[in-house]
Amino acid sequence: MDSNLEAKKEKVIDLINKLDDGSFSLMLLIHISRYQNLFLHTDSDWENSPTNWLTKDKRLQDESIGVLSFIILYSLTNAHVNADLFPEHRKQIKAMRLEDFLDNNFFVGPYKKFIGKKISLKVLEAFFSIPRENIRRYINSLIEAGLVNKDKKYGYLLNMEAYVQYIFTDSLSKIMKSLMRTFDDIIVNLEDKYKLKLNLKSIGTINLKKVKPEIWNRIRLPMYHFWVRVLTLEGNDLSLTPNDRVVLSASIYFRKRTGILNFKTISDLYENDYLLPTNISSISEASRMPRETVRRCSNKLIKIGHLEKKRRQLFRINYAHKDGEVATFIKNKAITTRDMMNFYFSIYNDLSQS
Repeated sequence: MDSNLEAKKEKVIDLINKLDDGSFSLMLLIHISRYQNLFLHTDSDWENSPTNWLTKDKRLQDESIGVLSFIILYSLTNAHVNADLFPEHRKQIKAMRLEDFLDNNFFVGPYKKFIGKKISLKVLEAFFSIPRENIRRYINSLIEAGLVNKDKKYGYLLNMEAYVQYIFTDSLSKIMKSLMRTFDDIIVNLEDKYKLKLNLKSIGTINLKKVKPEIWNRIRLPMYHFWVRVLTLEGNDLSLTPNDRVVLSASIYFRKRTGILNFKTISDLYENDYLLPTNISSISEASRMPRETVRRCSNKLIKIGHLEKKRRQLFRINYAHKDGEVATFIKNKAITTRDMMNFYFSIYNDLSQS
């Protein structure tokens, strides 16, 4: 990242940290509102894939993707320090600049401590706090799909041939665009709040299919890192399942996405038509989850105080639990902000150079 962009990143981090807790929590709504899109996959993933795919479902379990993402980054991190691993792919591995994932000042990740260690079901179970049988099922599916191999030395290891043939390309391009639109929203709202211009060009419409392979292989890394973080982030509200978090994300329906930081509470956003209430059918359609699953999750979320129901309409209640996920984010605002902006600026930096 050049010094000019690095300076802009530091400026954005400073502006976010200056927000009061109410404004900061509303900014997090922008970030969380597109969570529902980050595990959706399209038909072309199966039609164009060089391997058999996991499932024909449009939404894949984030637990399964999280486990795969860990194995990808674990494998690439080990390949970064051991030239004997994936020797035929040294050029691609070098171009990824994997040192970013070994530098905990940039990405707060676990990969360095797993260098040279063997990844087993037991290790994955402990790391993700996911039941052993679930882990076994995900791994078996990943092996069957041709994305993961079993290695005597490393345990579960990425199939590098499948990786470089652009598994997930169409879906990841849509996910990346969604992330960049979120980044644009955050920047525009900060500019509006502080009455300044950060001069960061919008790159949400970039055609990722035209991005050079070495850039594309690199920009995928923060996404895999994000998927691992989703499942392991300290402070996550342990009462919420992955499906619950998808429903909470899909319940955030912005009518307007600028001027949000002029308000203090989520109630203000509803009262001023920035947020619109939603319903079970709309959430089911947006999240591509079965209506009955959404209904069950919604009832739970109403009961524990994350959603409020008025007739058929559902309203998001902003972070009802003082010890919940976002309360922890606010408590650790400086760490949260830097981690989030390192994530967004890393992708932005690579895409803006493509």
